Amino acid sequence: MSMFHFFKLKSHKNDTDYKILYRHLKNVGEISKKIILGKKIKNQKLFAEIAYLIGISHDFAKATTYFQEYLEKGKKTKKAYHGKLSSIFGYFLVKKYLEWKNIPNDIALIAWLVITKHHSDIMDLMGTQGELDELDEIEVEKEQIRDIKQNHLDEIEAIYKDLSPIEINLEEFFDEFDDICKEIKEKGEELVMEGKLKNYFFVLFFYSVLLDADKLDASDTGESVLRRRWKNIPSDLVDRYKKIKFGKPIANIDILRDKAYNEVISNLKHIDLEMDRIFSIELPTGCGKTLTAFSFALKLREIIKDKQNFIPRIIYSLPFLSIIEQNAEVLAEVLAEQAGILWEKLFRMGKKEVMEKLEYAIPSDLLLKHHHLIDIRYRTQNEDLERDVWKSLLLIEGWHSEIIITTFIQFFHSLITNRNRAARKFHNMINSIIILDEVQSIPYEYWLLIRESLKYLAYEYNCWIILITATQPFIFRENEIKPLIKDKEKYFKEFKRSKYVIELKEKSFEDFKNEILRQILNNENKDIMVVVNTIDSSKELYKFLRKELEKEYGKSKVGEEGIAEFKQTMLVNLSTHILPFHRLERIKKIKTEKNKRKIIITTQLIEAGVDISVDIIYRDLAPLDCVIQTGGRCNRNNEKREKGICKIVNLIDENNKNKRFSRIYDSTLIGATTDILEQILIKKGKIIEEKDFVGLVTSYFERILERGSNDPSKDKINAMRWLKFSEIAEFKLIKEEYQKIDVFVEIDDNAKKIWKEYKKIKEIENRLKRREELLRMKKEFYNYIISVDKKKAEKSLVEPYLGYVTKEGYDIETGYRYLKDNALII
Repeated sequence: MSMFHFFKLKSHKNDTDYKILYRHLKNVGEISKKIILGKKIKNQKLFAEIAYLIGISHDFAKATTYFQEYLEKGKKTKKAYHGKLSSIFGYFLVKKYLEWKNIPNDIALIAWLVITKHHSDIMDLMGTQGELDELDEIEVEKEQIRDIKQNHLDEIEAIYKDLSPIEINLEEFFDEFDDICKEIKEKGEELVMEGKLKNYFFVLFFYSVLLDADKLDASDTGESVLRRRWKNIPSDLVDRYKKIKFGKPIANIDILRDKAYNEVISNLKHIDLEMDRIFSIELPTGCGKTLTAFSFALKLREIIKDKQNFIPRIIYSLPFLSIIEQNAEVLAEVLAEQAGILWEKLFRMGKKEVMEKLEYAIPSDLLLKHHHLIDIRYRTQNEDLERDVWKSLLLIEGWHSEIIITTFIQFFHSLITNRNRAARKFHNMINSIIILDEVQSIPYEYWLLIRESLKYLAYEYNCWIILITATQPFIFRENEIKPLIKDKEKYFKEFKRSKYVIELKEKSFEDFKNEILRQILNNENKDIMVVVNTIDSSKELYKFLRKELEKEYGKSKVGEEGIAEFKQTMLVNLSTHILPFHRLERIKKIKTEKNKRKIIITTQLIEAGVDISVDIIYRDLAPLDCVIQTGGRCNRNNEKREKGICKIVNLIDENNKNKRFSRIYDSTLIGATTDILEQILIKKGKIIEEKDFVGLVTSYFERILERGSNDPSKDKINAMRWLKFSEIAEFKLIKEEYQKIDVFVEIDDNAKKIWKEYKKIKEIENRLKRREELLRMKKEFYNYIISVDKKKAEKSLVEPYLGYVTKEGYDIETGYRYLKDNALII
């Protein structure tokens, strides 16, 4: 009989059977070890052994009869809880190993912390209800020890005789238990008092490895995931794609894009892989930064593979969902060849057919999208996990893919976090090439925090970071970044696409509405976009224009996507009050409709990356970098006959004599912007060329550094240093101006069917089964969800954080209807 048959203790209950504790501990230890041996980091071999020891000890206390009864009969008691005793044993085991190796190290304490919280979020070590204070109450754990000694000592000794690389005397652990707990508390206080950033990252790293290994083994996906890597993605993939897709550049803007692309790629020859870890690509909007950055990343990946003998992942992160979908489509097209699809054949298909084909052809372990609205489906070339929602979710949230495209929220909230679910992917963030697109979207109060965190990630965990923007913020010092565009001014000077018109004199919204109407009627062949600062403003302007234009052009027709179409003109409203799939359909139609001019009334969601081009833009006063991003939609591809015009206006709200920007923008940003614009008015007058306007960014960011407070950054950095995880938990990259709730809009028969299915699922008693079914329908469900101010949606609430409205509560053109009060803001 094999030794395995001797083991009877169980760790998990599956649908039809139990997982044996010995097997689970062994697997988690081995998976943890393999994860770290697959990384290039300092102390790799030592850390791999430590991770193994954490893995084999993390469920030690499942050896109690209390836990076994809970597993078999569902009898849950305090004595069935296994985290605390397991963590103290983990500390003991790691400490003994380090003593055996004669290595002085604090990692034994970190082993204790990550094990004790491997089923929950990490909280403070010290202070009220701190993790260390839990060690004062150990009567339950002593009772668990007595139980193990009385009932399962032979088996637990056999487990660790087989699994432990050193001889472990369990009697010593049991006899010295009180002293071990006191020692952990003393060491923990010492660790906190060190106040070193490295300790936060050690905790996050080992926590991440344990969480992922534990879940991978529990789901029986560990071995296949660790074997699966796309090692041979050709570094010239984008070069060949561009040649077939675009051919030889002829138009001036295409020649300029090619010039920028070649300059960025040529810098690969001058890179020092050890010293050069943070790069920048600073180019005007519409200059092809996505393909340029991706090509650079693929080529850098190959150089790292050859010179440093490991293959980095590529993580592409962006601030907004609208541009994630857009950029994901581009990356999927480039990677089609890897899925066996010929580009020549692909480019002969219609857009919709291309997207449908790529969605099913590109395997998830090659390209993975991750944001809160994704479909929970994970496919590889060899297996389809689509039907197993839990395995799909596990692999998606763990970022088990070669190339990940995700949001800033997902990325930064996994780098600066105490949360179990967010931290699990951290080990797959290290050893990566990280592309941060539209990096100017990071709030200035967090520049210092992001700088310190990214530098630590880059230099301690072997990452290379590429910052992409048209307006580079001062997150890093000049000597900390290697620019891949040496003379950015020459590209901005080449762009003569538009001019900015500055009007800082306060203007009432009534006057503004009539001015826009005159512009539309007097420029019948021009596409016009108006960007205002509140959703309420956009709705009011849209309704006014529709009514007035119907007097001029006759009655409009409104299609399924909510666009009002006249004979030669289409009027479009875009805001976050529009259902997500309607927004995407509207943006798609704006980009593809060739026979009608477009009038677009929108909020700042249009600013960054959305590939729209118009002749004239009106922009309500906003921070300078936001104005420039909006201006990037003006004659974007230099395809217009005349220079585009981007007009900056200073709108006031007559109702409360308050400027409309004050509801959503920091006064520091607006103050810096108005200072610069006032200086320009004095020096150059109200009209300024695009190339000169963009040049103002340096002065703008200098003013922000002078006037703005980085206290929020300092607070979070100190929280990381002192392991104050409750304060780290408060980090939010994007501050919400008000509490939001999701509202489901039953706008059509399909929505009615989905809502009915949702209500049916909510009645399922089994919690896991209920969540599984909700995950299956998540993408479809969220197509009909919008987020609104909770105070203004109280009457629609059907659950604490979910509202419901029928089609009467939704205007197909302007979106969610609410009781008129204060303006709703993005």
